[in-house]
Amino acid sequence: MKKVIYSIAILFAFALTACNPVEDYTEQNAVNIEGEQIDATLVQEDGDNLVKVTVHTKGTAQISNGKQTIKANYADLIMREMGENTVYIKVLCADGRIVEKQYPITVTKMNHPLPVLETIVWQGEQSCGDWDGASLRFSDTEGKLPTLSDDTYDWMVGKKMCVDISAVNGEGTTIRVTNGWWSTEYVSDTEVHAGDKFVFEFTKEMADECKKGGLGKDLLFVSNKGLTITKFYYEL
Repeated sequence: MKKVIYSIAILFAFALTACNPVEDYTEQNAVNIEGEQIDATLVQEDGDNLVKVTVHTKGTAQISNGKQTIKANYADLIMREMGENTVYIKVLCADGRIVEKQYPITVTKMNHPLPVLETIVWQGEQSCGDWDGASLRFSDTEGKLPTLSDDTYDWMVGKKMCVDISAVNGEGTTIRVTNGWWSTEYVSDTEVHAGDKFVFEFTKEMADECKKGGLGKDLLFVSNKGLTITKFYYEL
């Protein structure tokens, strides 16, 4: 059965200013250094969660707050947590090594909105009728959503997964999370409305039962009246 690997999409809710990354690494635009030799300037105003990062070391850099990574030598980086944070800077050396230096940052003010970061497992538009056991099943052969790989199921364990619901078939419409065999009710019938983001925690039990390398039961969403979904994803 064909495997479908989830795609990763990072969406930014603000305009990010960064220089164009250098794609080709040569002796002319990179040097050989150790991590502690990375030369960078970090500018933060009065504990704000916006940090302006400039990497002066020759070579293409990656600037990260641990969740959002920007391939550039300059970036306006939004820190996501109050208190102690870390800016991670990596540089690719001329000899192919990647070196890293960490800069501690303390945030006392969250003046800048956090960018929305998403990992999208599936995106499109698919509807189900009342207690339709096929339309919203992740199975190429027995459903209308793509088969998810075992690696995808393992990756989802412990994460709060989101489902965007664009339409429902009347008041009192519910969604249930189960599997293609209807053998386990992972999330009981929950009322939803058009425009809702339905959130549930994906567990190891779900992965073990749904994986092809497990019991092969496939993840399934069902509804008492029917609804339409447009995206299944993880949001940081």
